[in-house]
Amino acid sequence: MRRYSLAQIEALATIAKQGSFQAAAKHMNVTQPTVSLRIRELEEAFGTRLFERDGRSSKLNAEGTVALHYADEILKLLDELETRLRTGDPLQGILRVGSSETVAIAVLPKIITLLGERYPRLKVELTVSNSFVLLNELSANHLDLAILATPGTLADTQVDPLALAPVAWVAHQSLPLPTSFADPQSLAQSTILCMPKPSPLHDMLIDWWDKEQGGSLRINTCNSLAMLARLVASGVGAGVLPTCILRDELQRGTVITYRQAIPFKPLRICAAYRKTSRSDGLEALVNIARRVMLDSRYFTPLE
Repeated sequence: MRRYSLAQIEALATIAKQGSFQAAAKHMNVTQPTVSLRIRELEEAFGTRLFERDGRSSKLNAEGTVALHYADEILKLLDELETRLRTGDPLQGILRVGSSETVAIAVLPKIITLLGERYPRLKVELTVSNSFVLLNELSANHLDLAILATPGTLADTQVDPLALAPVAWVAHQSLPLPTSFADPQSLAQSTILCMPKPSPLHDMLIDWWDKEQGGSLRINTCNSLAMLARLVASGVGAGVLPTCILRDELQRGTVITYRQAIPFKPLRICAAYRKTSRSDGLEALVNIARRVMLDSRYFTPLE
């Protein structure tokens, strides 16, 4: 059991700032013996002296300097906690953000950079996973906001549409299909790569294959969208992917997309958060994410 208190931590920080026990007592509106007792108890709890006393002045020793660093961090975190709980705004303190891999690969660095510029004191904790996992984390109150693809329905959750992410058959330019159209026949000799279940991309591929009246389908899966993109870009096979995650390769022409008689519907990218958490700060984050996506030109506006 810890033997120190917040009052003792505050006394340590105040003495360091005011320069003496007497000045700290006056600043804290307590008696000097009270301040002295708090420091003595703190030193006993830590098992070391924290100050070098010289008459009325007090100077931190080496151990005290280390203790002050942690004391300042503790008090700062408590201030952030108080502000967060008082305002109810997750942009005051620590913001827990979840992102689908599609968004993380394509635009998340830009979103986080702009967020940091607007809220310099904000600390962001990122979770990157598939949309199904992110919805569960949001439901369990482990996330403040999730940017994900094709979200399902979740009670007490606000869902704000952001943009559309086009999806296509993609392959390395050295492994062209027999025609410029992708269909089960032209893909018959190709290694097919896709995300495993549960994934909107996997469901999209299965549905498309059935509508195209394809025969037996053998899918090679990878649970990392980033690695899947690398496999396609390396010429391992053809994949069903959001084109935004291979934008550089598409610009260089090292990978190509194929037309389809039945096009894939684009992924609907949305921001989801609990309705009780709605705030000006969260709405600002949603607007930043939407602007970054549309400015990138690899996402398209909502229809």
